[in-house]
Amino acid sequence: MAYVYQVSFDIKPDQLTDLEIGSALEAALSSLRALLPDQSGYDSSRAMHSIDRDNTTHIIFQSVWNDWDEFQDHIKSAISEERVIKEFKPHLSVDNLTTHQFEEVD
Repeated sequence: MAYVYQVSFDIKPDQLTDLEIGSALEAALSSLRALLPDQSGYDSSRAMHSIDRDNTTHIIFQSVWNDWDEFQDHIKSAISEERVIKEFKPHLSVDNLTTHQFEEVD
């Protein structure tokens, strides 16, 4: 059974001129991919941004975990949020940051 932890937020159109989304996503994802494999139960990570919204760009980071207890430890650690906030800090309000937890269906 896999568990997915998702961190997401929106960027407004006026913020896009100051931000190269692809570069910022790659930097944050690279950071997570360097840190998370040291945690037991980690499987993979991905980052994406919406391409279908005119008013905002939705940014998503996901990490996939194979073990429930390790998944819970990751959530408590807040590593994902810290890395996302660090990379996007000038463009991100903590109030805009949301997290979701998913269980994959076999």
